Amino acid sequence: MKLTNFSVSNFRSITKAHEIQMNSMTVIVGKNNVGKSNVLRALDFAMDTIKLYAENPNMLVRNPRSLMRHYSWERDFPISMQDVNSNGHSQIDLNFEMTSDELQNFRNATKTRLQSNLPVRVSFHKNEVTIEIPKRGTASFSNDETKFKAIKYLCDKIDFIYVPTVRTVDETIQVIHTLIANELSVLEKTPEYTNAMAIIESLQQNILDNIASQITTPLKTFVPSVKQVQLYIQQEKRRIAFRRNIEVTIDDGTLTSIEQKGDGIKSLTALAMLNITNSTDRVSIIAIEEPESHLHPEGVRQLFQTILMLSEKHQVILTTHSPLFINRMNLRENIIVDNGKAVSVRKVKEIRDVLGTIVSDNLINAENILVVEGEDDKIALEKLLPCMSVIIKEALSNGTLVIDYLAGAGNLPQKLIYYKNIQCRYCVLLDNDDAGRTAGNKALEQGLASTKEIIYTVCNGSPDAELEDCYNKDIYEQNLFDEFGVSLTAGFRGNGKWSDRIANCFKANGKQWNDPVQKMVKLAVANSVPADPAIALNPHKQTSIESLVRSLEDMLS
Repeated sequence: MKLTNFSVSNFRSITKAHEIQMNSMTVIVGKNNVGKSNVLRALDFAMDTIKLYAENPNMLVRNPRSLMRHYSWERDFPISMQDVNSNGHSQIDLNFEMTSDELQNFRNATKTRLQSNLPVRVSFHKNEVTIEIPKRGTASFSNDETKFKAIKYLCDKIDFIYVPTVRTVDETIQVIHTLIANELSVLEKTPEYTNAMAIIESLQQNILDNIASQITTPLKTFVPSVKQVQLYIQQEKRRIAFRRNIEVTIDDGTLTSIEQKGDGIKSLTALAMLNITNSTDRVSIIAIEEPESHLHPEGVRQLFQTILMLSEKHQVILTTHSPLFINRMNLRENIIVDNGKAVSVRKVKEIRDVLGTIVSDNLINAENILVVEGEDDKIALEKLLPCMSVIIKEALSNGTLVIDYLAGAGNLPQKLIYYKNIQCRYCVLLDNDDAGRTAGNKALEQGLASTKEIIYTVCNGSPDAELEDCYNKDIYEQNLFDEFGVSLTAGFRGNGKWSDRIANCFKANGKQWNDPVQKMVKLAVANSVPADPAIALNPHKQTSIESLVRSLEDMLS
């Protein structure tokens, strides 16, 4: 079972959020104070009310207001509408999808047939709450008993966990203890646990009965009408006590209770625990408010991976101000909240505007970036790549792919942080030399790129290599002689990288070789590269460029 979508009407700042689609991970973004948290809070109110009803359906008839544990009409119904609509109500509609097996089990439990989805509507009025199953053509759900069985079946299959922005010790510890309690509650269905609890209850009750008998006689002296005194521990409260009294300590150099740790450790612990459930017949809907709150950027990256793993088994919905959590592969899984409404994202620019990301004009629509080391690499690849792939040619033409250069391999981490912050996908092409390998390793260690995203200019037979090693010498040899007076007949052979071999040629021809000269020579070579890869590339040393083409096509698709 899963929640496919939900709608929120007239709850705090949200006037209409229609059919917010729920996937494995749904991300809600928006500027400050626009109501992102109100979407999650409305979902929390609805799921909590449904759970209370499943535990005691009589409350809906005898004391409906008791179900309104959190809701206050004066606070939660939009204040701007209260004068003109004094009988208005907040409404949350939920739509749950079942598997074929679940549909059959649902039919057995409720004696009612469903096609695929179970809709549930929770309405909060001034003095009461109503729960309905507004299924067209199915009159049986108007029956209280059938409705209760349907909601009970739902609650047996779905757990809902709400993690607010953790700001106090009490709130954090409450989240952790609730998660532990949920796991421990599984024991209560085992015979061993049931038998053990019966023994404990019997031992405790013997002592309580003895106490009761000892105080009965004195009480009768003062109150003759007293016949008997009974002392007992409610079974449910005994179970809760066994679940809740858990001490959590963490050793991060000093073994300390979690209450004494910093906010970042508390947040990570609470969110990491969400991933421990072993239940196979239940799914959790986990609503997380600003998971990046209180965390260092490195901690945010670790947490992002934790939540991604969590979304493989459960449904996650979260609010965020961090670009890291944006789903770039499926933009419609991101929801923008603004002006009292919630809508799916259609263009990446909408997210950038909401998060306040400022980018240059040539990147405003670029979703994919190829990062290379030097300006000369950019010049040459802008000629070659379109001739090697129709997909890449189209992306470069319409601006969805841009080639950017580092002006030094050491600038790679800073450049990747920038592109990650503006929600871009990227590939990186680095020289296979000490500087390139060091830059690539730093990006991997900092979690800024994966091995898949980094390609090195590896050439067979050369321990070090750069992009120019992949070119045919014939395409630029005459140009270098015409412009610099340097012949490549002496000093160019060997398995050293291209710039070292060119340096030998310059020195053999009585020329200076330094960084400014190297830059001019590389630009001259890049301008000499023809668009035809069959002529430009050395057939024995072009495998890394072919690998780059495959990686770019994969990223673009």
